[in-house]
Amino acid sequence: MFTNILNARTTKRLPADERRQSILDAALTVFAIEGYTGTTTARVACSAGVSEPILYRHFPSKQVMLRALLDETITRMMVAFHGLVEGEIDPVAALCRICRAYPELSHRFQREFRFINQALVEVNDSKTREILAAHYHAYHAFLRKLIEKGQRKGTLRRDISAATGAWHIIHSALGFLMTENIRPDAWSSKDFEPLMDATLNGLMKTA
Repeated sequence: MFTNILNARTTKRLPADERRQSILDAALTVFAIEGYTGTTTARVACSAGVSEPILYRHFPSKQVMLRALLDETITRMMVAFHGLVEGEIDPVAALCRICRAYPELSHRFQREFRFINQALVEVNDSKTREILAAHYHAYHAFLRKLIEKGQRKGTLRRDISAATGAWHIIHSALGFLMTENIRPDAWSSKDFEPLMDATLNGLMKTA
C-alpha cells in the first residue's frame, strides 16, 4: 500500500487522456503476465504508478478496463487486416494474405493476444464473456464477408456456410496461438502456413 501511494505521489502528472492510456498499457502487461482473473485493480494501479482512486476515475471496474483494451485491440487488428487486403479484389487471395500474415501480427500484438486467450479460459461471468464474444464477432464478421464474396464469385464452396468457414479460420488461428508454449518455434510462419493452407483448401470450390 505504501509503495502504491508513494508511486502515485511521485509519478509525473499527466493529462487525463495520457493517464488513461498509461493505465491501459500497464493493465495490458499485467493481464498478459498474470492473467485477467488473477489480477486486481490494486495490482494494475501499482504497475501504472497511480492510486486505486485515480484508476477508478478512468475505469470504474476491471470489466470496463477489459472492454477498453479489447476495443483498442480490435481497432488495431481491423486496421491491420484492411491494410493487408487493400487493393486486392480476389477474396481468396485476400484470405491468403491475412492467414500468411497472422504469425507476424500475433507477434506484434503478443501481449494483447496472450491476455485475451487467457481470459477466454479463465473468465466465467456472463458479462465479461459477452465482451469477449463481441471482440471475436468483429473478426468473424470481417472474415465472413470475404468468404461470402468468394462464394458469390464461385471460387469458394457454398455448401459450407460463410459463418462456419469464418469460425473455422478463427479456431485454427486460436489453436495455433494457444499451443505456442509447447512448440519449438512459436512464431514460425513455416508452421502456420500449412495449417492455413489446409483450412483454406477445405473452403475452395473444386472443379
